[in-house]
Amino acid sequence: MLRFFRAPSKAEHERARVWAAGALTVLVLLMLMLLIHRPPRIDLTPPPLRAEALPYFAAHVGSCRGSLLAAGFQTRIVPDLNRTPECGYRDVVELVQPAAVTPLQTSCALAAGVALWRRDVVEPAALRHFGQPLASINPLGAYACRRIAGRTDGRWSEHAHANAIDVGSFTLGDGRTISVLQSWRTPAAESAFLHDIRNGSCRIFQGVLSPDYNRAHANHLHLDMGAYKICH
Repeated sequence: MLRFFRAPSKAEHERARVWAAGALTVLVLLMLMLLIHRPPRIDLTPPPLRAEALPYFAAHVGSCRGSLLAAGFQTRIVPDLNRTPECGYRDVVELVQPAAVTPLQTSCALAAGVALWRRDVVEPAALRHFGQPLASINPLGAYACRRIAGRTDGRWSEHAHANAIDVGSFTLGDGRTISVLQSWRTPAAESAFLHDIRNGSCRIFQGVLSPDYNRAHANHLHLDMGAYKICH
């Protein structure tokens, strides 16, 4: 059988060598092109839940929800509400326990702010002032199609786009409820607690209004992620 196989001629050997060198050159060029033109690396890890990320969350709901989930807060998407140019909302989420005693439907950036506020401000303050864990944050409401302070003219409220919440009270682990209306001006631990968490909220939210602002806020803390920075 071996007589049917012959050694390659010098010319055939040279052609094979040239072909192999050419193939190797093409392979090297392809590898260089992949290195030069490879797509940028995409980091799918959501950013940590912190105040600096809240403006980013306003335009990136997926990252916002991912960060909330990583921090232990559950959300679900709420159907858009299209009413008028002044009222309605898009990309709203429902933040469920443990951020509030009832599910809270707001913009995701605001939901992230509430979760961050609970974790980093309200819960530590409850332990510091009362030696009790926080059971719940009790909102009075979030979305409302109205102007600021319920006026018939002037600028529309952040509530008109589910970008604000009003918080009326807080419940501790022992069942005690601390009301903004009843405790804001009393010389007791409850008042110190409320002022403490109001001050801490100013590091997280754009707009913070308390009973110190005017009588319209006597029974709640107003928190929003609007364009205007105010802490009162």
